[in-house]
Amino acid sequence: MKSRVCHVLTTLLLILVSTRSFAMSDDGYANLHIFSRVLHYIEENYAGKFDDSTLIQGAIRGMLDTLDPHSVYMSPDAYRELKVDTRGRFDGIGIEVSIKGGHLTVISPIKGTPADFAGIYAGDRIVKINGKVTQGLGLSEAVGLMRGKRGSRVVLTINRDGVKDNFDIAVVRRIIKVPSVAEKLIDDRFAYLSMVNFQQGTARAVEKAMKQLRRELVFKRGESADFDGIILDLRKNPGGLLDQAVAVSDLFLSEGTIVSTETRGKEIDRSIAREDGTFPNYPVVVLIDRGSASASEIVAGALQDNKRAVIMGTRSFGKGSVQTVIDLDDGSGLKLTIARYLTPSGKSIQDEGIIPDVIVEQKPPMPKKGGEPDSGAVPVEEKDENDKQTEKRDYQLEKAIEYLNGIVPAHENDKGSSL
Repeated sequence: MKSRVCHVLTTLLLILVSTRSFAMSDDGYANLHIFSRVLHYIEENYAGKFDDSTLIQGAIRGMLDTLDPHSVYMSPDAYRELKVDTRGRFDGIGIEVSIKGGHLTVISPIKGTPADFAGIYAGDRIVKINGKVTQGLGLSEAVGLMRGKRGSRVVLTINRDGVKDNFDIAVVRRIIKVPSVAEKLIDDRFAYLSMVNFQQGTARAVEKAMKQLRRELVFKRGESADFDGIILDLRKNPGGLLDQAVAVSDLFLSEGTIVSTETRGKEIDRSIAREDGTFPNYPVVVLIDRGSASASEIVAGALQDNKRAVIMGTRSFGKGSVQTVIDLDDGSGLKLTIARYLTPSGKSIQDEGIIPDVIVEQKPPMPKKGGEPDSGAVPVEEKDENDKQTEKRDYQLEKAIEYLNGIVPAHENDKGSSL
């Protein structure tokens, strides 16, 4: 006699066949019949014990695994975890991950979090979490393993490009409070905005930060003082909310396309910049790296294609797909890729990323004795001191400042502005 699961599946198949409510081919319906028979044989003849729900959930996960790394089934617990991600506060280690090439890959450690301080890098592959192999784990399951009680420790086994052997990094879980924008005034000339993600209110936080820096600038240089440029730092920014990426881009653009969205080769949405509320036409440098993903790439692509900013750093991550999350009856969720983002020039962000106008590596090339750069080894007695000095430097930021200094004479913009 067929089990309850087979009865449910048979009923579902009858509904599908009778209503043809899904755009499935005849081959698809034939394969559904095969699936039903496989399930029947398992339940009638399998020698071991199994759980009906686990069996069906495994089938769902296997189905989604054939699509793309971002389409996933989430258990009720995993779905609850997802819902805290855009609120700016959660318990964990402060890391954004994805499945890339079949590996659990770090998109970016969030700035100022335990993962960042522990030395986890964008592009690291996490091969084990507390000894559990991550190969074959779903994304939501892996995230669940990394989260835990505040103050507890999680050990990540890392595979890193350029490092021969895997190694362990222990990270202590903390409350992750993520202020999305930090600002400072550089050389009493340049506004520096560092954005760690795109969460609710990020665009308003950017406007507030610029007003604060403007007050600081006027205090130091007088009422007529104005910025000589803006550095928008999107490094280690894994993304976030699309509407905030569009709103931030709109602050720098008075016209033109910000981003378009397509599905199955057809455009379904296009975001256009508005003149109202746009910042003055300051020179802008945008810093990106391998940890810049999703919403960060939308902003960088919009400013690059509209020739509003110079993009500097290294190629971004390449996460340019749109997911929708569907509530399922048992409290679980289905996150499904429904479209892809295109930059204003029509370039796909997915897998390709944003290529900077000016390539600047994270660390400067090591000098030879004659002062010429050299990629060779550093003498042992000099290596430790050189490494310490290099770690203290932000070479990419230095190059951004150098670029702005080269195109804008000091205080050229001292005419005042209304931010």
